Amino acid sequence: MKNFFFSFDCINFYNYSVVLISFLLFILTLALASCGKSSNTDKSSETKNNTINFSEIKSGEPIRVGPKGCSSSFSYYNTTPENPEGSKIAYVTFNSIPKNDRNEKVNGGLWICNTNLSSHKKITNISNVEVHNGSKFQWVDNETIAYQDDSIRMVNLNGKHLIPAFKGHLGHHAYNKNILFSTNSKQTGLSTIYQKDKVGNEKEIADVEDFKGLVDYFDSSNFKSLKKWSISHLQYAPNGQKIAFRLNVGPKTETYKHLVIFDLKTRKTTFFGPKPMHFSWYDNKSIMGHDNQIADGKTNDNTLRRWDLRTNYLETLGGSGNHLGASNDREYFASESWYGNDPVILKLYRHGDTTAFWQHVVSNDKYTTWNLAFHTNPSFSRDGKRLYFNKCVGSGVVKTFMVLIPDD
Repeated sequence: MKNFFFSFDCINFYNYSVVLISFLLFILTLALASCGKSSNTDKSSETKNNTINFSEIKSGEPIRVGPKGCSSSFSYYNTTPENPEGSKIAYVTFNSIPKNDRNEKVNGGLWICNTNLSSHKKITNISNVEVHNGSKFQWVDNETIAYQDDSIRMVNLNGKHLIPAFKGHLGHHAYNKNILFSTNSKQTGLSTIYQKDKVGNEKEIADVEDFKGLVDYFDSSNFKSLKKWSISHLQYAPNGQKIAFRLNVGPKTETYKHLVIFDLKTRKTTFFGPKPMHFSWYDNKSIMGHDNQIADGKTNDNTLRRWDLRTNYLETLGGSGNHLGASNDREYFASESWYGNDPVILKLYRHGDTTAFWQHVVSNDKYTTWNLAFHTNPSFSRDGKRLYFNKCVGSGVVKTFMVLIPDD
């Protein structure tokens, strides 16, 4: 009899455990599924009726863009999430987040909505993507987005993939419906720059062999062999005639991350030297970024500065920062606290002013922001009236936000 009751209790305990585990798995599935449904069901004033009226929104107050139920992200720093005509916004959601390593891959979705935050729609799933830089998505035209998960892909707004997926490292933005990417050539094994359009036309631009002259200008004692050089952060100049990129030539320290400019027509190469932090083109003849190591006679204090293509200092654009966002008219600049800082504060500057006229705490969680690489990555709307950014709202939770730029 004693053995009978013991067996009965064990069976009941087993059954209860199965039910409890099944229930918990069901709840977890519902939570993750919330990232796959039309989002912004939050009933707070910021997204009332899934639509906002900009004339009724107070400037300087952040408004959540992506869903309430899961983490979301925009793309690279200074890569606007808006399509060329400024009518739609893209963002990515994540079904989970990395636990211990920024390089851990997760799954999610690529979403779009109208600029007034109405009509949220997932256009495709994304797989095996790093949360850093939010799948590097960029608008190719008003109806097409390029993005990178385990491969580079192009998709239209109906979710149709336009060309076969291909391997590589996607650049920052498209120009004239072409994207830039780098990958190791199948023929040479060297890191190579390519251009591609949405119907699959591809053009090889240059490879690291074309940039080996770098060793004539800088101490190359710790440089890696040419086959181990790599190209990243490809960016068209505003007029599309030149490209700038990061050339990684040695150990993983900033000293060996060089900024190189390549003229697409003349094939002339300009070696800028070790890059400023999170560089971008200012105009067709100059570069902007945070001065962490530029040999320009100025203090390397992370101040936002502008240089010609030979590292000659031109002007100070804003205060100290990290990831850079700039309005198209270059009247406003945004950036956040340097690596490792806590809290992380996003600041907005007027051209030439080193004192911010607006600021906002975007993280109180060093681990999520820096260790897991959920970076703030600010960028502006096409018309320069709104600032987009990622914000850590809790441990392991990051949301996409925008803010109307204050008038004063």
